[in-house]
Order: sequence, then C-alpha cells, then structure tokens
Amino acid sequence: MKRKYIYILILALSLNSCEFSINTNKSPKSEKVGLGKMPKVESKTYENIYIADEILCKEQKLPLTRFAIEYPNGLDVSKPKNGSEHIGIKKKANGIIIEDISIGNTTIVISTQKNSLELIENLVADFKRQNPKMETISISKKKFNGEMTYLFEGKFDFSGYKEHGYDGIYKAIFLIPIPKKNEKINAVIISFLANEQSEIKEFSDFYKKGVIGNIYKTFRYLE
Repeated sequence: MKRKYIYILILALSLNSCEFSINTNKSPKSEKVGLGKMPKVESKTYENIYIADEILCKEQKLPLTRFAIEYPNGLDVSKPKNGSEHIGIKKKANGIIIEDISIGNTTIVISTQKNSLELIENLVADFKRQNPKMETISISKKKFNGEMTYLFEGKFDFSGYKEHGYDGIYKAIFLIPIPKKNEKINAVIISFLANEQSEIKEFSDFYKKGVIGNIYKTFRYLE
C-alpha cells in the first residue's frame, strides 16, 4: 500500500483527468502551426536549463507547451520518458528527500484557466482517497511569488517511507501558473514538497527559501 501511494504521489501530477485530456496525435498540418517563433533561451542563474518545446512534447507525447526552468548541479534530476512528467528535481540530505519540485502536464490554456481549481480539486481528491490523513490547508487562487495563482496547500505524512527516499511531514503546494500571451501554450502543474529539514517552514517560504524556491524563480513560459 505504501509503495502504491508513493508511486501515485510522484506520478499523478503528470496525468490528466479525462475532462482535461487532449489528443496529442496531431496532423502534420496542425503540428506545423506550432506555437509561433521560438524566443532565444539561455541559462542566466544556474549551470543547467531544461527547455520544453514543440519537438520534446511531440517526442514524449505530452500536451503542447513551451517553458524553461534552471537548476544547479548536485541535485537528483529526472526528465521525461514515455509521456511522464516534464522534470523532477530533488534535494537530499543523508539519503532523504527534503525538497522536491516537479513539473507535470495539463491541457489548460489562457481561455480555460477557470478550470484550474477544478483540476486541482480532482487531483487532491485522488490523493485523499489514497491517504485519508492527508491534510488540506487550502485550495484557492492567491498570490504566489507576486502573482495570483491557482494552488493547493496541504501536508503529507511520509513517516516510515525511508525506503522510497521520503521521511517526515511534508508541506506541499500544487500550482498552475497560467501563460500570459500565447493561447496555444498548455499550462503546466508544478508540485513542491519540503519536510522539516528544509529551510522552508511556512507555505509562504516556498518561493523565497530553500533550493526549490530559487529554482522556481527561474521558471518561465517561452511565449
């Protein structure tokens, strides 16, 4: 049961509910339309940069999107494989994950952003069925890193999950940042986890403390 729950927690953000799913097997004509001219992208903060574009999304059968995020050396990084989440970045201490930021998929665009809260509510409901002790603090639209954002705040108890790399009480945030200009770019869903060993002590710390807070500041849609 523990194994199943951890698996769901890590991967669920990469799965779309049927209501928001799309057909990614686009015709050559629609694929040619793409997302417009690709802006110049370069790493400005860290040594590494992950770039999602039309080519990657098509290869990995992911909803069409375009974004970049930077990260430093010395972290555990997983990249997309067979239609899974875009990227997961973990900071460990003594073999335990103390901070985790992952980017998954949605098919929400600017015109359908009102569906963001419903998607988050459905995702949280799935987690709750797997772990009734999961604590929901809030599901709302509130300011995060200076911008109004659809997000979930809650807590997970992973005490005794050391074999999976997790241990302790984790604060969690799931959020859906919305593109500002390009209607064709699908928004992503970003998850944050931090346990008691992290510098992140409050939900307001997620975008200004810890490694994942600084990593998130480099995230941007390529519009």
